[in-house]
Formats: sequence, structure tokens, C-alpha cells
Amino acid sequence: MIDFVEEFMGVSKQADIDGFDEQRILVKSMSKVLPLIIKNELTERQNLCLRMFYVYGKNQVEIARDLKLSQPTVSRHISTAKAIVNKCLAYCYYSVKQANEQWLKIE
Repeated sequence: MIDFVEEFMGVSKQADIDGFDEQRILVKSMSKVLPLIIKNELTERQNLCLRMFYVYGKNQVEIARDLKLSQPTVSRHISTAKAIVNKCLAYCYYSVKQANEQWLKIE
């Protein structure tokens, strides 16, 4: 199973690349839906821990200190958030991949 969080977190700058090959379409699609999933499907703490870890590059101990949580709690928030995001992105990935394949058949 692909770890979509590892694959697509922080790729929004890469997604601005022009072009229409299949990989670019997947990256652009995932980078557009990822913020929506994070905003709408995660708790505030899960959202914050995930962003601090992937976007700001903080480790779990630093996040725990900043949020006044224990490191195991931060670890659980990140793990749960990743599971939720990965599940949602797996459906998106499948859908975009199928649409790409249909589009390529038409050309």
C-alpha cells in the first residue's frame, strides 16, 4: 500500500509544474485534495501534529514540547491522522488513475 502522506505531503510546489503526463496529473490532483482532507477529516490536534511534522519538519519530541503533550500522544495523533488521510487519498488516487486511463484511451 502506498503511503500517500509520505508521497504527497508538501508537494504543492511541485504540483505547479506545467504539463499533462499521467504522473503530473496524479500529483496535482492529490496536492489539491490533500489540504481538504486534512482540514475536514482530521481533528484540530491531528491536523496540527501532522503539519508540524511534515510541513515544518519538527520531530515528535519538539511537537510534544510545543503543544504540551507527551511524545506518545503526538505519535498517536500522527499515526491516526496518516491512517485517515491515506484511506481518503487511496480512493482519490484510484479515481484519478481510472480517469487518466479512460482519457488516454480516447486520445
